Amino acid sequence: MTEWKPEKNITSPWDVDVKENNIGEPIKYGYIVSSPPSLYIHNPKQSNWTCYMFGNRPGGSGIIYTPQEGRVPNRFVRFMMRICFDCKWVKKDT
Repeated sequence: MTEWKPEKNITSPWDVDVKENNIGEPIKYGYIVSSPPSLYIHNPKQSNWTCYMFGNRPGGSGIIYTPQEGRVPNRFVRFMMRICFDCKWVKKDT
């Protein structure tokens, strides 16, 4: 029995799609390509509260969550998180 060998010039369906439908290639008059392309990521300002979740404590290696400024849970929510999930909220003195 002879081994199967692929024929020459067989392309994958993705390659055929790229060539026929112009996928992945820039369109001539469709949009303006800026050079050099740049991406700016602006991180939101973090609050001065930190939550050590699920039994983690300061200095531990567990899950730590710091919310955005203005999105800190109120006192009741922090209290219930402490009772139900053993989360500890700590406020930085800055």
